[in-house]
Amino acid sequence: MTVHKEVIVTATSEESWEDAALNAVDRMDATIEKLQWAVVQDQSIQVDPPSDPEFKTKVKIGFEVDE
Repeated sequence: MTVHKEVIVTATSEESWEDAALNAVDRMDATIEKLQWAVVQDQSIQVDPPSDPEFKTKVKIGFEVDE
């Protein structure tokens, strides 16, 4: 029997929402084995100051749990 766990993380980027999502996956991959999937849950942008926006992406990440 295979068991999976889901976690939701938020990551940021100064480049794009896609880059923020990849940052979330990369960071989780560095600490958790057997990543299986990722789903973007939400996106937002911090616009203060307007000249230096920060893209934020909330990502649900699923991974296999060892028995």
